[in-house]
Amino acid sequence: MILLGLPFFLLSIVCNSQQASPSTRIRVDPSDNEVLYFGSWTQVPAEAAPDRRQTNHPFSACEIVFKGKYVNYFGLVGPACGKAVLYLDGQVSDTIDAYNAIAEDSRILFSAKSLSDERMHTLRIVVLRDHHPQSIDNLLSIDGFEVSEIVDYPKELRSMAMEELKIIGVGEKTYLGPEQWKPVRFKTHAPKQDVVLLPGIFKEAFDRNIEYILHSVAEPIQNNWWVNTLPASSEGRILGAAAHSLRWNEREDLRRILNQIVDSVASRQQADGYCLPYDRSYMLSSPMGQPGKDERRNYDRMNLTRGLVAADLVGNQEALDIIRRYYDWLNDSEIYSTLMTGSYDGSAHNVNNGHPGGLLMYLSSKGKPEDLENLERFFVQDYFIGQMKNKEPLALGYYPLHVAHCYVLLAYGAWMDHYRATGNSKYLEAALGAWEVVNQYYEHVGGTIAICEEHAGDYPPQSYYLRKHTGETCGSVFWADINHRLLRHFPEDEKYATEIEKTIYNVILAAQDSSGKIRYHNHLHGKKDTPRHENTCCEVNGSPFIARLPEFIYSTDQKGLWINLFAASRIKWKHGNNTVEVVTNTSFPIEQSVDFSIVNDRPDSLSIRIRIPGWLKKPIDILVNNKKVKTGIPGTYASISNAWRNGDLISMDLPMELNTCQYTGLDQHPKYKRYALTYGPILMAFVGAHELDISPKELIEKLNPIEGKSLWFTLPDHAAFHIQPYWTLESERMTCFPVFKSVN
Repeated sequence: MILLGLPFFLLSIVCNSQQASPSTRIRVDPSDNEVLYFGSWTQVPAEAAPDRRQTNHPFSACEIVFKGKYVNYFGLVGPACGKAVLYLDGQVSDTIDAYNAIAEDSRILFSAKSLSDERMHTLRIVVLRDHHPQSIDNLLSIDGFEVSEIVDYPKELRSMAMEELKIIGVGEKTYLGPEQWKPVRFKTHAPKQDVVLLPGIFKEAFDRNIEYILHSVAEPIQNNWWVNTLPASSEGRILGAAAHSLRWNEREDLRRILNQIVDSVASRQQADGYCLPYDRSYMLSSPMGQPGKDERRNYDRMNLTRGLVAADLVGNQEALDIIRRYYDWLNDSEIYSTLMTGSYDGSAHNVNNGHPGGLLMYLSSKGKPEDLENLERFFVQDYFIGQMKNKEPLALGYYPLHVAHCYVLLAYGAWMDHYRATGNSKYLEAALGAWEVVNQYYEHVGGTIAICEEHAGDYPPQSYYLRKHTGETCGSVFWADINHRLLRHFPEDEKYATEIEKTIYNVILAAQDSSGKIRYHNHLHGKKDTPRHENTCCEVNGSPFIARLPEFIYSTDQKGLWINLFAASRIKWKHGNNTVEVVTNTSFPIEQSVDFSIVNDRPDSLSIRIRIPGWLKKPIDILVNNKKVKTGIPGTYASISNAWRNGDLISMDLPMELNTCQYTGLDQHPKYKRYALTYGPILMAFVGAHELDISPKELIEKLNPIEGKSLWFTLPDHAAFHIQPYWTLESERMTCFPVFKSVN
């Protein structure tokens, strides 16, 4: 590092940062550890910049974190140089063109001044494929930066995390006590029962899931790592899937399965309340050589909690008594302070696994203040909350406690529950910031979450890998649940329902095969992952989620009904002293018409709020009894208030259109651009062709529907090639991001 204007010995190092007085300028060389590179970069010696980094790979990125009021970026200009877009604190700040007829080293290509000195800043440089008409390439170089203080962000983040873990470990973390809690109610309520799925796509997935449950009991998994190491999660998997299925329709076989598992857990519960299926020593920690068993403390515990709490929802009161006694034991033990501060890399294995457990207990009918207090003392990560309030995407990609992983999203969902329980606004602010981070930096076009368990930094912001462990089904379950919480707090914000819709069609349904087995990853190029019946984490989360599909379709409040998703179904609920039923008749997305019929004993004045999807291209007409009463604006909810009579009918069409979206991740073709194709909310897959000699615009203009194949398309004179919804694929070779050879 070259330090300008001040001798090195006068500079101090604080919190892994190179720090100087406000008037001092620090020159940061491209090879310094604080400079982060994503994609493909090479080191090229140059007279003015002896360790210049450069690339001509589109969407490769470079990022620095710094403190102070200014930043300068130096780079090469020349006849082969291209363009880049620069993000300052996550917002597009400038697009630069480094083309110049004559090459010059270390030119200032970007400068920002008058920044806030009360926070860390990020500067992200993303290489574009486009370049000046006279340029012969899209080369971009990093010759250096100039700031007042540079931050080694991964080290800084880990230092903050370890410092907080020390405070947690000794029980000195500050938190709001019960006397300061001001609970916040959801504005709408998700139905707990009385939704029936009618024949259609959701019901098919729901029924396949029941076959999966029955298969799990008839042919139990044996001599398998997932069951042998994490047996409580297997119990929680079947309990949760069976219980949530029973919420909507009683079945003797599922009831018997549920009761048998609850009885089995009850039979092994010890006098003090401990009930997990192995020695309690695993609650303390596990040897470093057995990191998977370390997940018993959090992952296994939490999933059994989920299953038993779900069993209580359908009337098995013993289930909640069992888990209540267990948490009484855990809350009073010295173990709680070690659940995050375990032996694996300075923290427990996948620490966020355990956070929802106490919240499930607290929010149940037998919750106690200590359930929440212990979470506030021993699981809340304030350093991470601060990073998400600032919408810092690197905080997810470099999450320091064990590994960055889609399971970090469990912390975001937990914050929503802490907000609901305590009213502390820091949780809501952090969750909203985290939503933007995931949505803008870690979510594929179709809704798949683009981060998985590898080393820190392997899944940087906007990496969007198509095959590299992308799209873990667990992450999408967590993402849908986060959006469901937000939708109930902000029911008029249509974007949350859109995220749930994309997740269900393009991930959850895509992960389930025709027999009900569930895939671990959702690869978007090549072939789909192998469907599994192994008690993987994605089955443990995915199967209960599919059993909960009915609860995402509708919400209710004192004024009436909210319709969030379009699936053939009916809901019955109590509105005042009247029982009202609404039936959704549709085969969406196979067909684009939807109608809602009212069934009630006597006229009832209520509001029906219907989602008008943001993916629609133009407003739509909404009819009541064949007369237009409303214009639905995309991205909103249309509210219709009426004294509804038995037999009243609301109808509308949801015209889906084909759209292309350019791929901006790191799996770039060296010469041509990739594009994804969507049809309304549906991600499409290309079968029989990975490269096309056509432009994206021409593709949309020339595609024809295939007769007898719903949502399938083909090009004239291309019999070996077709396009179909990604969710409908089984084992075909495919891609969701084909190369368009006419666009370079």
